[in-house]
Amino acid sequence: MAWRVLARNQTMKKFRLISAVSLLILAGCASNGGRTSLEYASCTFPDAPEKVAPTWVCDQPVNDVFMQAVGYSKPKQSGVGVMKDIAAQEARNRLAQNFAQTIASEYSRFVKEEATTDTEVSVDKVEQVIQSNVAMNLVYSRIYRTQVSPSGGMYVLVGINKEAYDENVKRLFNNPMDPEHPELFQQFMVEKSQATLDETRERMQ
Repeated sequence: MAWRVLARNQTMKKFRLISAVSLLILAGCASNGGRTSLEYASCTFPDAPEKVAPTWVCDQPVNDVFMQAVGYSKPKQSGVGVMKDIAAQEARNRLAQNFAQTIASEYSRFVKEEATTDTEVSVDKVEQVIQSNVAMNLVYSRIYRTQVSPSGGMYVLVGINKEAYDENVKRLFNNPMDPEHPELFQQFMVEKSQATLDETRERMQ
């Protein structure tokens, strides 16, 4: 009889423990509006992995920056100014690549969803053409952050805001980014521009 009482007590303890844990989980979800919080691993400098770095060094988004990229320069005897220029140029090149990948991806979806013919588009080729054009003509990008690492390297964050992104998209209008299907790309640009106008109107209301 004693062992039955002991077993019953142990069962009740387990039930109370499980209930308490469940309540804590539910309380945590309620405090987050029903969402569980995600904790990102701390960011460290690639050239000094034992040291904590600003999160943007690890490509975490920065407020008010619509599209961004990070560049790096090794320590240079010529000084911080030269290092900043090198890192900024690398960041701009990566930003142009990000921009080209985004537009090419949207164009690919447009072709699949909207094209009435069995048109085959080389997304890689379109991306290369856009990147080549944007690398030389990307406008309104600027440096948002700079950081010297513990090892003496320089990190630079370059980005564009939403208005600058839209302006760079407009500049693609008169350029044959898809030489094989110029009319199709023009149609894509018209619809993308219209979507941007609609979005702007909604923000102004």
